[in-house]
Amino acid sequence: SPNGRRLATACGGGMTHPQVIVCAGGGGVGKTTTSAAIALAVARAGRRSLIVSLDPARRLADALGAELGTEAKQLDVDAQQGVLYGLMPDPRDSLGTFAELLFAEHPDALRRLRDNRVYRALEAAVPGIHELASIGLTWRAVGEHDIDVVVIDTAPSRNAIDFIGQPRRLAKLLGGRAVGWLANIGQHATVDGAAAKMGRVEKLLARVIGPAVLEVAALFTELARVRDRFLWLNAKTGDLLLRPDTRYFLVAAPTAAARDDAHYLAKRLRSLRVKPEAIILNSAFMPERPWVDVLEAAEDLSDPIRDVLETLQREAMLRESAASQVSTALASRHPELEQLRLPFVEASKPRDVVEILSASLELDRLLLPGSLGLAV
Repeated sequence: SPNGRRLATACGGGMTHPQVIVCAGGGGVGKTTTSAAIALAVARAGRRSLIVSLDPARRLADALGAELGTEAKQLDVDAQQGVLYGLMPDPRDSLGTFAELLFAEHPDALRRLRDNRVYRALEAAVPGIHELASIGLTWRAVGEHDIDVVVIDTAPSRNAIDFIGQPRRLAKLLGGRAVGWLANIGQHATVDGAAAKMGRVEKLLARVIGPAVLEVAALFTELARVRDRFLWLNAKTGDLLLRPDTRYFLVAAPTAAARDDAHYLAKRLRSLRVKPEAIILNSAFMPERPWVDVLEAAEDLSDPIRDVLETLQREAMLRESAASQVSTALASRHPELEQLRLPFVEASKPRDVVEILSASLELDRLLLPGSLGLAV
């Protein structure tokens, strides 16, 4: 397909590697909004950025106010020189998309694969395939559009970062003997399932699985055909996720649940041999409200207006208190991680929130190792 063929030409060995930022966090902490804000700030700083969402809920489209899909789409960001692309693969098409990437140079084998009953049964049930396919599409988009910075928005789940270790696991699995051994069954088995040249183990497997053994063997025969390509693509995926300069940010909010999610994700990242860079605490304080100052300075206020001002003051104090408690707890458990605070944003549209947060980011410090910080 055109999608698959472009991978071979777009992602050449001489391609400059982009800066990669991965945002992880629990649900409801503003992770997608923060990811989009970072990508937007990069574009407005004159660079070519790509925001990728792995969230099956597809919140990124709402955050950016645009239709997004499998192809990286250029977005209107009102930037003089920079460019922002959005990529949000559909999890329902993940296995098919990944198969296209793998079999780009083998269209006949791809057709056979799609006709395989075992493949069709696995199509919606392969764990982690959505993330793997999405990162493969990310690599393709990097080459096609000469991307400088990639921002990856993970799913809002404690298990959402497990895909980081997939390149290592898959390389070990498919780089070993299993695929070749099963493919050998497909090459030597007869149509009726009798074993022409099978060994004892292969014959035993055929008896255990039954007639479906040929479908299983045929599936692995096709996979063996693209094993080298798979390992190449897998290496590129790992290169995006596991390079020393890839930056992982934990996104949290002033709630106990978000605090606990951040604790877990920090521990999980370290178990995957990844060092988190910092914790971004969303909605950590109330920004300045000039209109409140004007009202408070007025001499003659009605009782309803006074009630509103008192409510706003209480809200600000409660938010500051909650943020302080979460911040203290995170600092005690993760003293090595700098905390970056973002304001609570009053906006009715998700795109407006992204715009406001983007304007608050001090981008150089966010991108450069050892120099973190936010101007808010």
